[in-house]
Amino acid sequence: MKKMLLIVNPISGKGKAQKYLEDMVKRFEEADFSVETILTQKDKNAYHILIENDNSYDVITCVGGDGTLKETATAVIEKQLETPIGYIPMGSTNDFARSMNIPRGNVMKAVENIIEGKAKPVDIGRFNGENFIYIASFGNFTSSSYTVSQKMKNAIGRTAYYLPIVKEFFHMKGYPARVEADGEKFEGNYFVAGATNSYGVGGMPVLHNIGVEFDDGCHELVLIRMFKGVGEALSFIKAMATKDFINSPLVTIRHCNKMTFDFDVPTDFTLDGEFGGSLTHAEVETLKHAIKIIVK
Repeated sequence: MKKMLLIVNPISGKGKAQKYLEDMVKRFEEADFSVETILTQKDKNAYHILIENDNSYDVITCVGGDGTLKETATAVIEKQLETPIGYIPMGSTNDFARSMNIPRGNVMKAVENIIEGKAKPVDIGRFNGENFIYIASFGNFTSSSYTVSQKMKNAIGRTAYYLPIVKEFFHMKGYPARVEADGEKFEGNYFVAGATNSYGVGGMPVLHNIGVEFDDGCHELVLIRMFKGVGEALSFIKAMATKDFINSPLVTIRHCNKMTFDFDVPTDFTLDGEFGGSLTHAEVETLKHAIKIIVK
């Protein structure tokens, strides 16, 4: 019998995590798992649970949003564990789960994915010493992910992220930055930019055709230059709508292991949907095969 630690964020997914808890445990036990269940109580609780645990498990499964997964992954990395991570996504957007083809919106399908799937090595990002799962970014609209309350996310789901975007639309600005990616230098005024390891951002699968590989030791640097006039803005919107994002003249993409971002004034960053600090200098590095995620 295999041992599983099941870490559950009870407030995620409009409380769905706790509602399905009994069914999840029952199915895992039918599949020959001995399950120990722990409910998180506050931020970073999943991290501390794993740091303080003896970690003698065959599988560590986390149930929650990107934050719960990030805490789990960070503890696994710090303790240098080889234990595969099962993920049952309960967040509002679940960009990482979508990219990894992990079932979303159906708890029991996600359970079956863990039972039947295999462990795949996945790269993780390191941002000024802090880990992130799939994105570190700055620019217009990036703050909407962490300024929206959990209550609002639970009430209306992904739509909660778009409400601040509508409000911010009329106050868009450029973000001057100097960027270096594996020795190649860029400087410009950017609409949005950052490091990603995902097919999508904010629930929109706009990065599906830029050559993303989750285990190649690289992140994708995405730089989107600030629009100069209505014509460029409309051209970019068309590229997004037709999924021709990669060919927009406003977009620069590089696959790289190390990046630096420098600013003349403190600039806010977002890490996996959470506030990452207001910074004048940031460094990103790819940790190749840092964790193992169970996928189909």
